[in-house]
Amino acid sequence: MVTRRKFVKKISLIGGSCLLSQMLPLSSFGNYLPKEKARVAITRGRDIGAITREALGLIGGVGRIVKKGQSVFIKPNYISGGLGGHDPVTAGEIAHPDVVATVAEECVKAGAARVMIGEWVERPPNVLFGGQEGKEGAQVRHRIDLLNKKYGHKIFLINLMVHTSHFVYYPSITPLKTIAIPDIVARCHVKITIPSLKTHHEESPVTMGMKNWMGIMPSSLYGEPRYKLHEAGIHQVIVDINKALRPDLTVIDGSYGMEGEGTTMMFGGRTVDVSSRIGGFLVIAGYDPVATDVIGTRVISRDWQPIENEDLGTPYYVHHLRMAHIQRLGELRRSRITVKGQPLERVSMNWEMPGRDTYPEIP
Repeated sequence: MVTRRKFVKKISLIGGSCLLSQMLPLSSFGNYLPKEKARVAITRGRDIGAITREALGLIGGVGRIVKKGQSVFIKPNYISGGLGGHDPVTAGEIAHPDVVATVAEECVKAGAARVMIGEWVERPPNVLFGGQEGKEGAQVRHRIDLLNKKYGHKIFLINLMVHTSHFVYYPSITPLKTIAIPDIVARCHVKITIPSLKTHHEESPVTMGMKNWMGIMPSSLYGEPRYKLHEAGIHQVIVDINKALRPDLTVIDGSYGMEGEGTTMMFGGRTVDVSSRIGGFLVIAGYDPVATDVIGTRVISRDWQPIENEDLGTPYYVHHLRMAHIQRLGELRRSRITVKGQPLERVSMNWEMPGRDTYPEIP
């Protein structure tokens, strides 16, 4: 039987030849110099909602990106909805409902007219947000119902498969030529990604905010599990999606996560209870989508094989982060990122990377 991991590995190799021209060498990193350093916040504590608000405050607050009357789309990592028979929240498979609900509430408080939370899932809508995603009341739907009673009905849980009326096409420098973004996402004023802190597969050792946007891509066009995007060259596809969306905010849920092989227990991932390793849960937040994922990568890769240039460090292993920086989507170099809140050295951990003792090939 061909596992999902073997399938992804095979088609990533197929698409790899299309990407070599985009994977520029180390010397290319002197070409991108924004005027200001990227700012990323790291907060630690036991109250997940409180440290989420703290992280948002440290980078200037949601009010910097959300204006009165605007619409917001939030994409949580929701790869499983409790369909595996276990609690995917404490398994580290999906974004914690407290993080998602807190970000949504802050958007409403900043004046958002409506906040839509969702992704594209080939399941009935009641399964996606239907209360199977966590034990002891830790469901996103429960949190949102309480917020709507407090602020009026401004927050919506949606399955893009059901609610998309048409696609907006953006250019792609892969063989696809264009990528299709659901109209609901494309037309929102503000776009926010909320991933879980997780490793992935050898070809892309982490999956965080940028890769999380893969969940909005229509499987009706790209197949399931979106194999056409992998065939076209998945790393550049991720960059192209983020170029099209220009995400405004990334909030990485570091309460529970996954290390090793895969992004769910079904695919071989192993749960990490972050509080048991560093004495508290984590939230990482930033407006720069590359820099925020870079700090998330550095948090979990303390003892991974080092890169000769420490300013680039282990995030250089992540193809789409390296390519996104070269293509001027965001910052990768540590010297150009200001970390607010918890110092990186105090919260850094060593998570088992995918492939165990193997490392992704670097051009």
